[in-house]
Amino acid sequence: MATPAGSWITTTEAAQRLGVKRSTLYAYVSRGLLRSERRPGQQESLFDRAQIDAMATSTRPPGGPPPVLRFRSIATTVSSQAEGELFYRGRSLVEVVALDSLELAAAVVLDTTPPASAGPLPAAVTLDLGRLPLPRRMPVAVQLLAAADPFAGDTDPERVRAAAVPTLRTALLLLAGAIPGHPAYGDDLAALALAALGGRPDEPGDVEVLRVLLVALLDHGLTASTVAARVAASTRAGLPDCLCAAYAAMSGPLHGAAPVAAHALLTDGPDPATLVARALRSGGSVAGFGHFLYPDGDPRADVVLEALWRRPGTADLRQRVESLSALVSQRTGTLPNVDLASAAVLHALGLPAESGEAVFQIARSVGVAAHVVEEYAEEPLRWRGRDPQG
Repeated sequence: MATPAGSWITTTEAAQRLGVKRSTLYAYVSRGLLRSERRPGQQESLFDRAQIDAMATSTRPPGGPPPVLRFRSIATTVSSQAEGELFYRGRSLVEVVALDSLELAAAVVLDTTPPASAGPLPAAVTLDLGRLPLPRRMPVAVQLLAAADPFAGDTDPERVRAAAVPTLRTALLLLAGAIPGHPAYGDDLAALALAALGGRPDEPGDVEVLRVLLVALLDHGLTASTVAARVAASTRAGLPDCLCAAYAAMSGPLHGAAPVAAHALLTDGPDPATLVARALRSGGSVAGFGHFLYPDGDPRADVVLEALWRRPGTADLRQRVESLSALVSQRTGTLPNVDLASAAVLHALGLPAESGEAVFQIARSVGVAAHVVEEYAEEPLRWRGRDPQG
Protein backbone atom coordinates (compact mmCIF):
# COMPACT_ATOMS: atom_id res chain seq x y z
CA MET A 1 0.00 0.00 0.00
CA ALA A 2 1.32 3.44 -0.88
CA THR A 3 2.14 5.82 1.94
CA PRO A 4 -0.34 8.75 1.96
CA ALA A 5 0.93 12.16 0.91
CA GLY A 6 2.10 14.18 3.87
CA SER A 7 3.18 11.06 5.80
CA TRP A 8 6.80 11.27 4.68
CA ILE A 9 9.45 12.93 6.84
CA THR A 10 13.06 13.84 6.10
CA THR A 11 16.14 11.96 7.25
CA THR A 12 16.85 14.70 9.81
CA GLU A 13 13.42 14.49 11.43
CA ALA A 14 13.42 10.68 11.34
CA ALA A 15 16.78 10.62 13.16
CA GLN A 16 15.47 13.12 15.74
CA ARG A 17 12.36 11.06 16.40
CA LEU A 18 14.38 7.92 16.95
CA GLY A 19 17.17 9.65 18.86
CA VAL A 20 19.87 8.14 16.62
CA LYS A 21 22.52 9.40 14.25
CA ARG A 22 21.82 9.64 10.54
CA SER A 23 24.38 6.90 9.93
CA THR A 24 22.44 4.59 12.25
CA LEU A 25 19.27 5.38 10.32
CA TYR A 26 20.95 4.43 7.04
CA ALA A 27 22.17 1.22 8.67
CA TYR A 28 18.58 0.32 9.55
CA VAL A 29 17.67 0.83 5.88
CA SER A 30 20.51 -1.37 4.64
CA ARG A 31 19.43 -4.13 7.03
CA GLY A 32 15.83 -3.93 5.85
CA LEU A 33 14.46 -2.58 9.15
CA LEU A 34 13.28 0.65 7.52
CA ARG A 35 12.53 1.77 4.00
CA SER A 36 13.30 5.13 2.46
CA GLU A 37 12.66 6.93 -0.81
CA ARG A 38 14.53 9.53 -2.83
CA ARG A 39 12.55 11.98 -4.90
CA PRO A 40 13.66 14.51 -7.54
CA GLY A 41 14.60 17.83 -5.97
CA GLN A 42 14.86 16.39 -2.45
CA GLN A 43 18.25 16.74 -0.76
CA GLU A 44 17.44 14.12 1.88
CA SER A 45 15.89 10.68 1.76
CA LEU A 46 12.28 10.46 2.91
CA PHE A 47 10.97 8.01 5.52
CA ASP A 48 7.50 6.75 6.34
CA ARG A 49 6.49 8.64 9.47
CA ALA A 50 4.24 5.82 10.72
CA GLN A 51 7.09 3.33 10.40
CA ILE A 52 9.48 5.64 12.24
CA ASP A 53 6.95 6.27 15.02
CA ALA A 54 6.28 2.55 15.38
CA MET A 55 10.00 1.91 15.82
CA ALA A 56 10.30 4.79 18.28
CA THR A 57 7.56 3.42 20.52
CA SER A 58 8.76 -0.18 20.46
CA THR A 59 11.29 -1.49 22.92
CA ARG A 60 13.62 -2.47 20.10
CA PRO A 61 13.34 -2.70 16.32
CA PRO A 62 12.91 -6.28 15.08
CA GLY A 63 16.33 -7.81 14.71
CA GLY A 64 18.05 -4.59 15.77
CA PRO A 65 19.59 -3.03 18.85
CA PRO A 66 17.45 -1.27 21.50
CA PRO A 67 16.70 2.40 20.83
CA VAL A 68 19.10 4.93 22.27
CA LEU A 69 16.42 6.84 24.23
CA ARG A 70 13.89 5.57 26.75
CA PHE A 71 11.41 8.19 25.54
CA ARG A 72 10.23 9.20 22.13
CA SER A 73 12.37 11.86 20.56
CA ILE A 74 10.44 14.70 18.96
CA ALA A 75 10.96 17.54 16.55
CA THR A 76 9.56 21.06 16.69
CA THR A 77 9.03 23.94 14.29
CA VAL A 78 8.68 26.60 17.00
CA SER A 79 12.37 27.50 17.11
CA SER A 80 15.69 26.14 15.90
CA GLN A 81 19.40 26.77 16.18
CA ALA A 82 21.67 26.68 13.15
CA GLU A 83 25.24 27.86 12.61
CA GLY A 84 25.32 29.65 15.95
CA GLU A 85 22.06 31.53 15.41
CA LEU A 86 18.56 31.27 16.93
CA PHE A 87 15.48 31.26 14.70
CA TYR A 88 11.77 31.57 15.57
CA ARG A 89 9.63 29.89 12.89
CA GLY A 90 12.56 30.33 10.48
CA ARG A 91 13.03 34.05 11.29
CA SER A 92 16.27 35.12 12.95
CA LEU A 93 16.28 36.47 16.48
CA VAL A 94 17.64 39.79 15.20
CA GLU A 95 14.72 40.07 12.77
CA VAL A 96 12.13 39.28 15.45
CA VAL A 97 13.69 41.71 17.93
CA ALA A 98 13.37 44.42 15.25
CA LEU A 99 9.57 44.04 15.27
CA ASP A 100 9.55 46.54 18.17
CA SER A 101 6.72 44.86 20.07
CA LEU A 102 6.65 41.88 22.40
CA GLU A 103 3.13 41.14 21.15
CA LEU A 104 4.35 40.95 17.53
CA ALA A 105 7.26 38.71 18.53
CA ALA A 106 4.90 36.46 20.47
CA ALA A 107 2.66 36.22 17.39
CA VAL A 108 5.64 34.93 15.37
CA VAL A 109 6.37 32.20 17.93
CA LEU A 110 2.69 31.27 18.22
CA ASP A 111 2.20 31.45 14.44
CA THR A 112 -0.86 33.64 14.81
CA THR A 113 -1.95 37.29 14.73
CA PRO A 114 -1.50 39.68 17.69
CA PRO A 115 -4.55 39.57 20.01
CA ALA A 116 -6.74 42.48 21.01
CA SER A 117 -6.26 44.26 24.33
CA ALA A 118 -7.03 42.42 27.54
CA GLY A 119 -10.47 42.51 29.10
CA PRO A 120 -11.30 43.07 32.77
CA LEU A 121 -9.89 40.78 35.44
CA PRO A 122 -12.16 37.91 36.52
CA ALA A 123 -14.06 38.81 39.69
CA ALA A 124 -13.01 35.54 41.34
CA VAL A 125 -9.33 36.54 41.29
CA THR A 126 -8.78 38.19 44.68
CA LEU A 127 -5.62 36.65 46.21
CA ASP A 128 -2.91 39.14 47.21
CA LEU A 129 -0.03 37.88 45.05
CA GLY A 130 2.31 40.51 46.48
CA ARG A 131 2.73 38.39 49.60
CA LEU A 132 4.22 35.52 47.59
CA PRO A 133 7.90 35.14 46.63
CA LEU A 134 8.43 36.65 43.17
CA PRO A 135 9.12 33.33 41.34
CA ARG A 136 5.90 31.83 42.79
CA ARG A 137 3.57 34.57 41.58
CA MET A 138 3.31 33.65 37.90
CA PRO A 139 2.28 29.99 38.48
CA VAL A 140 -0.30 31.04 41.09
CA ALA A 141 -1.68 33.80 38.85
CA VAL A 142 -2.15 31.35 35.96
CA GLN A 143 -3.93 28.87 38.21
CA LEU A 144 -6.17 31.61 39.61
CA LEU A 145 -7.19 32.53 36.09
CA ALA A 146 -7.85 28.87 35.30
CA ALA A 147 -10.01 28.54 38.43
CA ALA A 148 -12.14 31.46 37.21
CA ASP A 149 -12.45 30.15 33.63
CA PRO A 150 -14.73 27.14 32.96
CA PHE A 151 -13.03 26.71 29.56
CA ALA A 152 -9.47 26.59 30.93
CA GLY A 153 -9.19 22.94 29.89
CA ASP A 154 -10.01 23.65 26.23
CA THR A 155 -7.58 21.83 23.93
CA ASP A 156 -8.76 23.18 20.59
CA PRO A 157 -5.46 24.28 18.99
CA GLU A 158 -6.77 27.50 17.45
CA ARG A 159 -8.47 28.64 20.65
CA VAL A 160 -5.38 27.79 22.71
CA ARG A 161 -3.15 29.67 20.27
CA ALA A 162 -5.46 32.69 20.44
CA ALA A 163 -5.67 32.55 24.24
CA ALA A 164 -1.93 32.40 24.92
CA VAL A 165 -1.05 36.10 24.92
CA PRO A 166 -4.33 37.22 26.58
CA THR A 167 -3.66 34.69 29.35
CA LEU A 168 -0.14 36.04 29.79
CA ARG A 169 -1.34 39.64 29.75
CA THR A 170 -4.07 39.01 32.31
CA ALA A 171 -1.65 37.16 34.60
CA LEU A 172 0.74 40.12 34.36
CA LEU A 173 -2.11 42.48 35.24
CA LEU A 174 -2.61 40.44 38.40
CA LEU A 175 1.09 40.62 39.19
CA ALA A 176 1.31 44.34 38.46
CA GLY A 177 -1.60 44.88 40.82
CA ALA A 178 0.46 43.20 43.52
CA ILE A 179 3.10 45.96 43.26
CA PRO A 180 2.08 49.03 45.31
CA GLY A 181 1.86 52.24 43.30
CA HIS A 182 1.92 50.68 39.84
CA PRO A 183 -0.96 51.29 37.46
CA ALA A 184 -1.96 48.69 34.85
CA TYR A 185 0.07 48.96 31.64
CA GLY A 186 -2.21 46.76 29.57
CA ASP A 187 -1.48 48.33 26.18
CA ASP A 188 2.21 47.39 26.14
CA LEU A 189 3.05 43.84 27.14
CA ALA A 190 6.71 44.63 27.89
CA ALA A 191 5.78 47.63 30.05
CA LEU A 192 3.20 45.51 31.84
CA ALA A 193 5.85 42.84 32.46
CA LEU A 194 8.19 45.45 33.93
CA ALA A 195 5.41 46.69 36.22
CA ALA A 196 4.75 43.10 37.31
CA LEU A 197 8.42 42.74 38.24
CA GLY A 198 8.39 45.93 40.30
CA GLY A 199 10.40 47.96 37.79
CA ARG A 200 9.77 51.38 36.25
CA PRO A 201 7.45 51.05 33.25
CA ASP A 202 7.39 54.86 32.91
CA GLU A 203 11.04 54.68 31.79
CA PRO A 204 11.00 53.94 28.01
CA GLY A 205 14.64 52.83 28.04
CA ASP A 206 13.94 50.25 30.73
CA VAL A 207 10.90 48.91 28.86
CA GLU A 208 12.90 48.59 25.63
CA VAL A 209 15.74 46.67 27.28
CA LEU A 210 13.31 44.29 28.98
CA ARG A 211 11.42 43.82 25.70
CA VAL A 212 14.58 42.69 23.92
CA LEU A 213 15.41 40.28 26.75
CA LEU A 214 11.89 38.82 26.70
CA VAL A 215 12.00 38.33 22.92
CA ALA A 216 15.39 36.61 23.23
CA LEU A 217 13.88 34.20 25.78
CA LEU A 218 10.57 33.40 24.02
CA ASP A 219 11.60 29.89 23.01
CA HIS A 220 14.68 27.72 22.68
CA GLY A 221 13.43 24.44 21.28
CA LEU A 222 12.94 21.24 23.23
CA THR A 223 14.23 22.36 26.62
CA ALA A 224 13.35 20.75 29.94
CA SER A 225 10.40 23.08 30.51
CA THR A 226 8.90 22.75 27.02
CA VAL A 227 9.23 18.98 27.21
CA ALA A 228 7.50 19.01 30.61
CA ALA A 229 4.67 21.05 29.08
CA ARG A 230 4.44 18.70 26.10
CA VAL A 231 4.20 15.69 28.41
CA ALA A 232 1.24 17.38 30.13
CA ALA A 233 -0.25 18.33 26.75
CA SER A 234 0.01 14.71 25.61
CA THR A 235 -2.47 13.83 28.37
CA ARG A 236 -4.68 16.60 26.91
CA ALA A 237 -4.24 18.89 29.90
CA GLY A 238 -5.32 22.47 29.24
CA LEU A 239 -2.94 25.36 28.68
CA PRO A 240 -2.83 26.62 32.32
CA ASP A 241 -1.81 23.22 33.65
CA CYS A 242 0.73 22.78 30.86
CA LEU A 243 2.19 26.18 31.71
CA CYS A 244 2.49 25.22 35.37
CA ALA A 245 4.23 21.97 34.42
CA ALA A 246 6.73 24.10 32.54
CA TYR A 247 7.12 26.56 35.43
CA ALA A 248 7.99 23.66 37.73
CA ALA A 249 10.84 22.63 35.44
CA MET A 250 11.97 26.25 35.13
CA SER A 251 12.43 26.53 38.90
CA GLY A 252 15.62 24.46 38.85
CA PRO A 253 18.97 26.28 39.13
CA LEU A 254 20.11 24.68 35.87
CA HIS A 255 17.22 26.13 33.85
CA GLY A 256 14.95 29.11 34.48
CA ALA A 257 16.59 30.04 37.76
CA ALA A 258 20.09 30.11 36.24
CA PRO A 259 20.19 33.95 36.03
CA VAL A 260 19.91 34.07 39.83
CA ALA A 261 23.41 32.61 40.22
CA ALA A 262 24.78 34.80 37.43
CA HIS A 263 23.34 37.88 39.16
CA ALA A 264 25.72 37.42 42.10
CA LEU A 265 28.74 37.77 39.80
CA LEU A 266 27.77 41.34 38.96
CA THR A 267 27.12 42.67 42.44
CA ASP A 268 29.42 45.20 44.06
CA GLY A 269 31.63 43.54 46.61
CA PRO A 270 34.07 40.66 46.09
CA ASP A 271 36.58 40.96 43.30
CA PRO A 272 35.41 39.12 40.13
CA ALA A 273 38.49 36.88 40.27
CA THR A 274 37.47 35.72 43.74
CA LEU A 275 33.93 34.94 42.58
CA VAL A 276 35.14 33.07 39.49
CA ALA A 277 37.66 31.04 41.50
CA ARG A 278 34.97 30.19 44.04
CA ALA A 279 32.56 29.07 41.28
CA LEU A 280 35.18 26.90 39.58
CA ARG A 281 36.11 25.22 42.86
CA SER A 282 32.50 24.45 43.77
CA GLY A 283 31.09 23.38 40.43
CA GLY A 284 33.76 23.47 37.74
CA SER A 285 31.87 26.10 35.72
CA VAL A 286 30.78 29.72 36.03
CA ALA A 287 27.11 30.67 35.96
CA GLY A 288 26.23 32.75 32.93
CA PHE A 289 28.96 31.38 30.71
CA GLY A 290 29.05 28.69 28.03
CA HIS A 291 26.33 26.90 26.08
CA PHE A 292 26.74 23.58 24.31
CA LEU A 293 24.72 24.82 21.32
CA TYR A 294 26.79 27.98 20.95
CA PRO A 295 30.50 27.27 21.47
CA ASP A 296 31.34 30.50 19.61
CA GLY A 297 29.02 32.64 21.73
CA ASP A 298 25.31 32.78 22.56
CA PRO A 299 23.57 35.02 19.97
CA ARG A 300 20.87 35.85 22.51
CA ALA A 301 23.46 37.33 24.86
CA ASP A 302 24.88 39.44 22.03
CA VAL A 303 21.47 40.87 21.12
CA VAL A 304 20.47 41.60 24.72
CA LEU A 305 23.78 43.17 25.77
CA GLU A 306 23.87 45.30 22.64
CA ALA A 307 20.44 46.70 23.59
CA LEU A 308 21.48 47.14 27.22
CA TRP A 309 24.61 49.15 26.40
CA ARG A 310 22.45 51.61 24.45
CA ARG A 311 20.68 52.49 27.68
CA PRO A 312 22.23 55.50 29.46
CA GLY A 313 24.00 54.90 32.74
CA THR A 314 25.36 51.41 32.01
CA ALA A 315 29.06 52.26 31.53
CA ASP A 316 30.18 50.87 34.91
CA LEU A 317 28.07 47.74 34.50
CA ARG A 318 29.45 47.20 31.01
CA GLN A 319 33.01 47.45 32.31
CA ARG A 320 32.25 44.84 34.99
CA VAL A 321 30.60 42.49 32.50
CA GLU A 322 33.46 42.80 30.03
CA SER A 323 36.14 42.34 32.71
CA LEU A 324 34.33 39.29 34.05
CA SER A 325 33.91 37.88 30.54
CA ALA A 326 37.59 38.31 29.75
CA LEU A 327 38.57 36.58 32.99
CA VAL A 328 36.20 33.62 32.50
CA SER A 329 37.17 33.25 28.85
CA GLN A 330 40.84 33.13 29.81
CA ARG A 331 40.22 30.51 32.51
CA THR A 332 37.58 28.32 30.88
CA GLY A 333 37.37 29.28 27.21
CA THR A 334 33.63 29.92 27.57
CA LEU A 335 31.71 33.03 26.52
CA PRO A 336 28.72 34.83 28.07
CA ASN A 337 25.31 33.21 27.59
CA VAL A 338 21.83 34.68 27.91
CA ASP A 339 21.78 34.05 31.68
CA LEU A 340 24.59 36.57 32.21
CA ALA A 341 22.86 39.02 29.86
CA SER A 342 19.64 38.56 31.83
CA ALA A 343 21.46 39.17 35.10
CA ALA A 344 23.02 42.34 33.66
CA VAL A 345 19.60 43.62 32.62
CA LEU A 346 18.25 42.99 36.12
CA HIS A 347 21.12 44.99 37.60
CA ALA A 348 20.56 47.88 35.21
CA LEU A 349 16.82 47.95 35.93
CA GLY A 350 17.30 47.70 39.69
CA LEU A 351 15.50 44.36 39.94
CA PRO A 352 16.43 41.65 42.47
CA ALA A 353 18.14 38.39 41.55
CA GLU A 354 14.95 36.32 41.87
CA SER A 355 13.45 38.39 39.06
CA GLY A 356 15.58 36.29 36.69
CA GLU A 357 13.32 33.28 37.11
CA ALA A 358 10.19 35.43 36.81
CA VAL A 359 11.46 37.02 33.58
CA PHE A 360 12.13 33.54 32.22
CA GLN A 361 8.59 32.43 33.17
CA ILE A 362 7.00 35.43 31.50
CA ALA A 363 8.93 35.11 28.24
CA ARG A 364 8.89 31.34 27.88
CA SER A 365 5.12 31.20 28.49
CA VAL A 366 4.75 32.14 24.83
CA GLY A 367 7.02 29.37 23.57
CA VAL A 368 5.43 26.85 25.91
CA ALA A 369 1.98 27.67 24.51
CA ALA A 370 3.31 27.15 20.98
CA HIS A 371 4.71 23.74 21.96
CA VAL A 372 1.42 22.80 23.63
CA VAL A 373 -0.46 23.55 20.40
CA GLU A 374 2.10 21.51 18.47
CA GLU A 375 1.74 18.59 20.89
CA TYR A 376 -2.05 18.53 20.55
CA ALA A 377 -1.52 17.51 16.90
CA GLU A 378 0.37 14.38 17.99
CA GLU A 379 -0.95 11.08 19.29
CA PRO A 380 -2.01 11.40 22.96
CA LEU A 381 0.04 9.82 25.75
CA ARG A 382 3.04 9.33 23.46
CA TRP A 383 5.52 10.17 26.26
CA ARG A 384 5.12 6.88 28.06
CA GLY A 385 8.37 5.53 29.50
CA ARG A 386 9.53 2.01 28.89
CA ASP A 387 12.15 -0.40 30.15
CA PRO A 388 14.90 -0.64 27.50
CA GLN A 389 15.59 -4.21 28.63
CA GLY A 390 11.96 -5.30 28.32
